[in-house]
Formats: sequence, C-alpha cells, structure tokens
Amino acid sequence: MTKNIEQTREDMDAMIDRTRDAVVSAAQRAEHGVESAAERVVEKVHVAGENVRDKARKASVGAHRSLESAEKAIGRGYTRARGDLSRATTAATDYVSRNPGKTVLFAASAGFVVGMMVRRRRLVA
Repeated sequence: MTKNIEQTREDMDAMIDRTRDAVVSAAQRAEHGVESAAERVVEKVHVAGENVRDKARKASVGAHRSLESAEKAIGRGYTRARGDLSRATTAATDYVSRNPGKTVLFAASAGFVVGMMVRRRRLVA
C-alpha cells in the first residue's frame, strides 16, 4: 500500500509540474501576444502621426500659396485704383482750371442741396 501511495504522490507531483509548465507556457504566450499587439499599435500610431504631420504641412503650404496669391491680387488692385484715382484727380484739376465759374456754381449748388437735406432730417427727428 505504501508503494501505491508513493506512486500516487509521484504521479500527483508530475501532474502538478506539468500543470505549472502549461500555465507558465500559456502566460508566456499571452505576454508575447500582448507585447506584439502593443508594438503593432505603437507602430500604427506613429504612421498615423506622420500622416497627420504631412497633411498639416501640405495644408500650410497651400494656405501660404493662397495668401501670396491674394496679396499679389490686392497689390495689383491697389496699384490700379491708385492710378485711376490719380487720373481722376488730374482730370478734375484740369476741368476746374478750364471752367472755374461752372465749378464754383456746381459746388455751391451741391452744398445748398446737402444743407437742405441735413436741415430736413434735423427737423423730422
């Protein structure tokens, strides 16, 4: 009977050892799987970050180009308006020099009309 107990004990010890080995092996496989998954996640996050940085850089370049284009268009418009205003000033000066009487009469008439309109508004309000 002692022999049976010894045999059973050895069998139990062997079974405990095999169970421990299986648990350790499964834990190692699980740990390896988690580490691999974490590495893949980190890699994908890095790739996504690079994509975001690249798209932000491209958007910035596009915005700068648009602003430069708008600046040039505004500059051309300003130059054109300045030239037009200069020509209009020259034309007005020439007209006043050639027709001083008409100019004074027109200015006085315009002043009278504006004065009447302002006076009417003050009376109504």
